[in-house]
Amino acid sequence: FLWQEGHTAHATAQEAIEETERMLEVYADFAENWMALPVIRGRKTEAERFAGAIDTYCIEALMQDGKALQAGTSHFLGQN
Repeated sequence: FLWQEGHTAHATAQEAIEETERMLEVYADFAENWMALPVIRGRKTEAERFAGAIDTYCIEALMQDGKALQAGTSHFLGQN
């Protein structure tokens, strides 16, 4: 079980969104190229988002039973 968590602050919302998307790519690269686990990149629906997030991006892996397993998330929490 791996757990990675980071928190960043940015001068603009655009910089924060770019960092959120960049981290999603870091997670996808690790899953695909280090763990040999193919993943699908996407954005969660409003109902699936992290509480308080404006957007939640995710990578998900398809299991043998056809269900998707959330394998990593990155959240844009807005500009406060």
